[in-house]
Amino acid sequence: MGFIGKHLNRTNMNFIDLLFKLALPIIFQNFLNSSMALMDTLMIGQLNETAIAAVGIANQFVFIFIVVQFGIHSGISIFTAQYWGKRDLANIKKLVGIGVMAGLAVCSFFTFVALVTPGILMALFSTDAEVVRLGSGYLRIVGFSFVISAVAYSYINNLRSMGIVKVPMYASMIAVTLNVVLNYILIFGKLGFPALGVNGAAIATCISRFVEGFVLIAMVYWKRYPVAARFSEMLDFDYLFFKRILKTCWPVFLNELFWVTGISLYNLVYARIGTESIAAVNIVASIENFMLIPFFGMFHAGSIMIGNSIGSGRNDEAYLYGKYLLMLQFAMAVFAGGFMILSRDIVLSFYRVSEGAYMNAHHLMFVAGMVLCIKITNFTNVVSVLRGGGDTRFGFLLDLTGVWCIGVPMAFFAAFFLNLPVYWVMALVATEEIYKLCLGIPRFLSRKWIMNLAKN
Repeated sequence: MGFIGKHLNRTNMNFIDLLFKLALPIIFQNFLNSSMALMDTLMIGQLNETAIAAVGIANQFVFIFIVVQFGIHSGISIFTAQYWGKRDLANIKKLVGIGVMAGLAVCSFFTFVALVTPGILMALFSTDAEVVRLGSGYLRIVGFSFVISAVAYSYINNLRSMGIVKVPMYASMIAVTLNVVLNYILIFGKLGFPALGVNGAAIATCISRFVEGFVLIAMVYWKRYPVAARFSEMLDFDYLFFKRILKTCWPVFLNELFWVTGISLYNLVYARIGTESIAAVNIVASIENFMLIPFFGMFHAGSIMIGNSIGSGRNDEAYLYGKYLLMLQFAMAVFAGGFMILSRDIVLSFYRVSEGAYMNAHHLMFVAGMVLCIKITNFTNVVSVLRGGGDTRFGFLLDLTGVWCIGVPMAFFAAFFLNLPVYWVMALVATEEIYKLCLGIPRFLSRKWIMNLAKN
């Protein structure tokens, strides 16, 4: 029967047990973070749709920052997972140092833009003067939290790659609770504080991020986890080690950078269609992100399992883990997409927006629900399986061509030449997912993505 047939049942049980052991704390942490974003949107949504649009556009820049940081640390965590598979702690501590330095280097650009030139950035996405004003104020405040977030992301991703997933979860629990309380107080002016509106939401987010970062780092060094490295251990790497890391990581970084830039261009197009359109997009994006919580937990857990298996020399097991993960995620996505479509009226009733924004959001939720299963399959394949196996270049080229050769041209053509409503524009943009599916699955089946990066 061969290895796969002989060990199918055993590997299947190991997969389910280990996947949920790793995924559940990550899912809960993502639930907390998404709840914070959703509560922000709901609370700000009680003000007006201009406020929703302003914060939504400003958070696009924050989203770019987060995704670029994820690109840096996701690439490094590929090595962490495989080194942890062979229990090489010295090199893991070097990876923490490289991650912190790279994260702070990129962070400096984002901090400068947020603090010094937020108005220029906002004006690219909206011609509404009030949207630009509110969004600029929001960014100037939130930008102060970028530094602590950049450092925290390095520890979070390395901890997760070793299967230590509860520490980030505890830090997020504290941060989210604090954020919700501060949002209520500062947005609406409770307990004697002035009603600060959008700026109140920004202050709450900034304080919460600092608390989350300090709590996380304090727990890491207090409990002496393997990533609790001294500065001398973080910097104890030579040029050849750094070059080997960079060779694999740069496609991941560029992948996330070009992908998120493309997504931002989509939102630029949606915003140019009108304030009602971008408000609807922001509402649906917050709902979709909430729906994606279990999937992102599976993404991280699956990547950890695949990396650990390859680092330990169990390539057949890694392939089976990838296969099971793709099948499970697809089945879950079909159910989630149907739920999103059927629950539209109930969910959207919580938002106080114009009839035009409501109808746009209603149609957008239908589109998002229909394409969710394909989108999730592509995410799982590129982020969990191919990247977890060390095949970063193929994933980079797949996303690059999908977004920039299909998605972005389709968005501009549909919006500005065909003058279609925002939900039809989004539907046509989603054709990039079909392209990525047709090329990505054959790559998985070929097994060419299985690469042992932890070999000396």
